[in-house]
Formats: sequence, C-alpha cells, structure tokens
Amino acid sequence: MTDTTIRKSVFLAAPKSRVWEFLSKADLLGKWFHPAQHDLVQGQDYVLTSQKDGDRMCWGTVEKADPTDYMKWSFTVGPLNGAMTTVEWFLEDTAGGTRLSLAHSGLPEGSDGYGLVMALDKGWHGFLANLHDMD
Repeated sequence: MTDTTIRKSVFLAAPKSRVWEFLSKADLLGKWFHPAQHDLVQGQDYVLTSQKDGDRMCWGTVEKADPTDYMKWSFTVGPLNGAMTTVEWFLEDTAGGTRLSLAHSGLPEGSDGYGLVMALDKGWHGFLANLHDMD
C-alpha cells in the first residue's frame, strides 16, 4: 500500500500569529485560498467558495484549532463525492519567520483516484505559494 498523504511545507517571512490569521480569518483566506463565509473556529463547520462565481469549493469542520500552532480540518471537494479527508496545518517558528506545513490525508488509494490526488497536490502547491504574498 502506498501512502497518498500530500505533504507540503513553505517558509514565510511572517510571525506565526500572522500566518495563523491567514489560515483562520475569513477575509484573509480569500487572498491566498478560497473565500470563507466566516472565520474558521474549532468545532464549527466551514464552507470555502469560488472567487469566480461564489460556488461552494470545499467544506468540512474545523476539528481542532490550537492558535498559532496547529489546525485540523475535515475536508471535502465535489470530486470526492462526499468522502471526507483530513487537512492538518503545522506552524513552527524559524529564524526569519514561520515554517507552515500541510498534511492532507485520507485521499483515494489506487490508480482510480490518482488523478484527483495529483489535482489536489498541484492545487496545494499553488495555494501555499500564494502565501509568500502576505501583506
């Protein structure tokens, strides 16, 4: 069996408190990922929408939120047909800012779901790169 967990890290020239705001505040999520209907808070459902037409892009529940250190979401998108996956965010202090790491697990196993895994991998790569433009 292959581990299909997507793992990404990015180094950001911002303190953990600022990076956390970009992960949790509705108005900032739309600057690098997808707009949120409200701030992401532990125990609450969330919906992130398309910047283009406002359609629902991804949704789930914020399962855990340890401000400035760790956040865990249940997460799905349309192509997953209702199957929930897990997205975890890890924030670490570095000499010049923050290392933000992502682990997206519970993804489809096998060749049938590999196209979706590749699309999610490419998407996360681009979205995390957007965080370099934090203002």
